[in-house]
Amino acid sequence: MFNLEKREKFILLALLAILLAGLILGLYRKKTTYVDIKSNNFAPLEESSGSLTGQAYSAEYSLVETPRININESDAAELMKLKGVGKVLAGRIVEYRSTNGNFRSVEELRKVKGVGKKLYEKIKDGVSIE
Repeated sequence: MFNLEKREKFILLALLAILLAGLILGLYRKKTTYVDIKSNNFAPLEESSGSLTGQAYSAEYSLVETPRININESDAAELMKLKGVGKVLAGRIVEYRSTNGNFRSVEELRKVKGVGKKLYEKIKDGVSIE
């Protein structure tokens, strides 16, 4: 069929072997899972009953509690530091406080127009009345 010299047959077989090795290596790499691990990808797991044992923490995680914003004394600029609270809502909180007096509980924030259930759940741990 093909009249190839011995040297040409050898080169052809070598090229086929390289091609086959490349295919096998390509299939092997598709099955291999690569994981990109960076130190800032780790976040603390949920605390269960105050115990910190057996939980992973990132290097940035601190056991020191962040200071809460006092909703009875803070101005609009400070209230805007809360996640989800913008200029308008911060103004409404200040206006509610000046109209109705100091908040008697953090839950009273729900009476401010614009503070719904979701937003309240998001900010309740970052505010205080003291």
